[in-house]
Amino acid sequence: MIEVKGLHKEFDGKKVLQDINIKFKSGECSLIIGASGSGKTVLLKNLVGLYEPDQGEILYGDHNFTTMPLKEKKMFRREMGMLFQESALFDFATVQENVMFPMDFFTDWSFEQKLERVNFCLKRVNLENVNHLYPNQISGGMQKRVGIARAIALNPKYLFCDEPNSGLDPTTSIVIDRLIQEITREYQITTVINTHDMNSVMEIGDHIGFIHQGKLVWEGSNKEIMNSDCQPLNDFVFANNLARQLKKNSL
Repeated sequence: MIEVKGLHKEFDGKKVLQDINIKFKSGECSLIIGASGSGKTVLLKNLVGLYEPDQGEILYGDHNFTTMPLKEKKMFRREMGMLFQESALFDFATVQENVMFPMDFFTDWSFEQKLERVNFCLKRVNLENVNHLYPNQISGGMQKRVGIARAIALNPKYLFCDEPNSGLDPTTSIVIDRLIQEITREYQITTVINTHDMNSVMEIGDHIGFIHQGKLVWEGSNKEIMNSDCQPLNDFVFANNLARQLKKNSL
């Protein structure tokens, strides 16, 4: 479990996050939603240590990530997997080398051990016989699955996904969503997903936090979101549904 307590963050005097309190449980897909500029990306970057909170705490179980010494924090990141927007694969490296990268960085495993883990992870995301292909030789959906394989390479306790469906068609997006959900439940990972995709919310949103103007103003499940009395959330949901319908009608 991850617990965020009283988190504040500002840049150049502008308050970006204000008193965020939220818990993310293992075995669940927790989605952070909100309009562009709401602060959801800043929250995710605080969770993984790319930003330091100005105030508040981030607890990973019994570990206070906020006060960890830098050396300990770097080692703790071994327990985190990250699926970046646009996959963020290394263009100069093969699929195998991309998935092997965190093992090269964090372990002293033999090449044979690392290769066995690469093949296991690729098989888990339904990709086989692509080890020696380069990212530009596979589709966007396959690149996302390679990104997931790399994210779970070290069998993490925590998985962070930044807009995992960015640039994907609706059908492929559903495949990626369900794959993330399956892996989360199978390995009891604490998964936090940063998204504006309402399809993802309704498909896999075990727990949803809505951030509006830097504040967490609503929490609930995908079953509860459509009956919310939170007006900013309702405006956000309606705007997303309208945009999706307009896009569908233009095809």
